[in-house]
Amino acid sequence: MALVYTKFYAGSETFGRAIGFAYDALVHGPCSFDANATWKGIVDRVKQGVYMGEGLLLPHTRVPGLAEPLMAFVVCPEGLTGIEIRGDEKAQFMCVLLSPAESATAHTVVIADMAKKMLNPEWKRKALTVQSDEDVRALFL
Repeated sequence: MALVYTKFYAGSETFGRAIGFAYDALVHGPCSFDANATWKGIVDRVKQGVYMGEGLLLPHTRVPGLAEPLMAFVVCPEGLTGIEIRGDEKAQFMCVLLSPAESATAHTVVIADMAKKMLNPEWKRKALTVQSDEDVRALFL
């Protein structure tokens, strides 16, 4: 899995703006893919709902011919706005994931790893105290 982009937002940010920057970084990342078709897959998934609980938004899609999973991860302690989530929860994290269409295992492994991190109180505490894009990247080292 290639962690292509990490971003820390000190204040609240809109979901649309945050996903736009994250997706742009993936498009310009280490693997080429059909950006328009992949964006359509992301948009379709967002329409189905991408809130996974624990403060995590997980817009994702499978991409034909992608060499490896690509991920962008965003931390926004104040919360990402402009997207519907359940109850009074706050979306503080976003993981934009592109996975090879040919490998269900690669897709599942990355999602399972992300879930494990989000359910770890210590990891989540560290994530909510980051102060820079580099601090976000260090969460995955």
